[in-house]
Amino acid sequence: MDFCENVRQETDYFWEASFTHPFVQGIADGTLPLEKFKYYMLQDAYYLKHYTKLLALLAAKASNDEDIKYFLKSAELIHTVELELHETTFKVLQVSELELSEFHPAPAAYNYVSHMYNALHNGTIAEAFSAILPCPWLYQEIGERLKDAKPQIPLYKQWIEFYASDEMKASIQLQKDMLNRFVKEEPAKEQLFIKHFEKSCYYEWMFWEMSWTMQDWKQGVYVYEPSID
Repeated sequence: MDFCENVRQETDYFWEASFTHPFVQGIADGTLPLEKFKYYMLQDAYYLKHYTKLLALLAAKASNDEDIKYFLKSAELIHTVELELHETTFKVLQVSELELSEFHPAPAAYNYVSHMYNALHNGTIAEAFSAILPCPWLYQEIGERLKDAKPQIPLYKQWIEFYASDEMKASIQLQKDMLNRFVKEEPAKEQLFIKHFEKSCYYEWMFWEMSWTMQDWKQGVYVYEPSID
């Protein structure tokens, strides 16, 4: 069993939690309120902007020419394709310039991005890549699972088709091969790579929950009010 097969098995609890989350299931059956999807897309645009930067920083950190080319090409692809998809979706969802200018990442999105930057700046390429791979890999598996779904909302159908594509599947296989190679180069750190991967799987799960609850920075805060006796 290679590293990716092993880590996928070890983190299956989080993957199943994502697959069965009401946000994901709401996309599949078309019952997810558009307001929640709009919130999600705004948070996802923030995430992808930083994901692109992370890939560019990985290119700067890499020494292998093929890896450098891959990271730079991937950064450009995400910037032009996925963010373009977001811009198109923003028009359909009528996201205003004011909403964009006043946007603030929710706690879960902010923490997830911070986790990936931490893995990159304080670790090796293998550490960083083990933290960023769960996102596209999970989305590809979600797309594969939902490919036969027929939501009546065009945005949801488009979202599923994007992640269920053969191109996405091929890209994930390439990335898994890369991570397996990186881990073989630093076998002593395998448990650390698993921890980075596991945290990202957790944050992926929390990303759905964040979007489902439309999380903000005041949610769940208990304000102590002393009694007057």
